[in-house]
Amino acid sequence: MRSRYAAFCLGDTDYLLRSWSEQTRPAALELDPGQQWTGLEILRTVRGGEQDAFGTVEFRACFRHDGAEHEQRETSTFVREDGRWVYRDVLLPR
Repeated sequence: MRSRYAAFCLGDTDYLLRSWSEQTRPAALELDPGQQWTGLEILRTVRGGEQDAFGTVEFRACFRHDGAEHEQRETSTFVREDGRWVYRDVLLPR
């Protein structure tokens, strides 16, 4: 999760695509250059340990866009593919 946040900060779309599950990865990714990421807070993790194949990370990411402060809060799911953790998708609230 933290490495993907850093990639968003740096605009590293290649890393973001490489760290995305083959099952859900888009063909291309375009980031908004006007978005400046300003902080990440990990709120909760479930599973995702060394013996797990699946895990979730609830987080809050802050950013500035057009001079206004915003935040994105979500729970992301991660899966292990070829021995490494990759982002799968957003866990939608029930």
